[in-house]
Amino acid sequence: MLPTLGAALTALAAVIAAAAVAVQPGAAADCERSVAIDPQVTVSEAGQVLTFTVYTASCAAAGSVAYTVTDGTAGRPGDYQLAAGVLQWSAGDTGDRRVRASIADDGLAESLLKDFTVTLSSPSQNIRVRYPVGRGRVFDDDTGIRAATVDHRLCLLEPRASAPPPTPLPSLSPSAGPAPDPDWGTATPCTVESGNIMPTPLSTNGALPTAQTVRFRTFDGGLTAGLDYVAVDRTITIPAGATTVIVPIQLLPHAFTQPGKHLEVVISSYSGGVVVSGSARVTVWR
Repeated sequence: MLPTLGAALTALAAVIAAAAVAVQPGAAADCERSVAIDPQVTVSEAGQVLTFTVYTASCAAAGSVAYTVTDGTAGRPGDYQLAAGVLQWSAGDTGDRRVRASIADDGLAESLLKDFTVTLSSPSQNIRVRYPVGRGRVFDDDTGIRAATVDHRLCLLEPRASAPPPTPLPSLSPSAGPAPDPDWGTATPCTVESGNIMPTPLSTNGALPTAQTVRFRTFDGGLTAGLDYVAVDRTITIPAGATTVIVPIQLLPHAFTQPGKHLEVVISSYSGGVVVSGSARVTVWR
């Protein structure tokens, strides 16, 4: 009797131990991790590095996703260098990933914007790619034309209907030299800063010795000002020596119930030169 009882207790202990492992955060594999890449990133040719962020949300399951690189009007190795690769997450890892292209400053006067694409592909079993294609744009600085542009942005939703209460907008964040590579993290329920602030980059193709200005405005797409986001209509100052300014757009809780919808961003009246590709979208994805 006693040996039988001992064996039963040992078996029960093993079941309890296995259950404890299964409920550890990130250990379960019966969910899907969402991933999405920046839809568009622009950097001055002199910036040397162009960085895509690959965001993650929904689930902390282990997994991987490959990425491929395709030349467009920008080609390798003359304009940039970036090889295909694989991004990996271990169970419980909620960190974003970076894909960095080295940009060649060739000293040649070419078209103002040249581009290439990075595409997420071949996801592992527990990965779901929500937004697969990122467009990298190289902003030529050798034409003698000073220009400004704005990039598309995305908000990757967590699978929930509520959102944290909004907080006041932060101050504008200028960046000198190459386009910024901040770690925005994955705030709940959206890949934005705390308070549901979408950091929207406004870039130029070269730093100037004096401060410049540009008008920055938002317009409704499928998202509505006052209901889904706080409208912006202001003159933005680009400090002397800076090539990028981060303009905050505040998303409101209702926006997180509107997957697939967007708002429009338009820039105009760049005092340092001309505007090229002056409209962009901020889109909510799930």
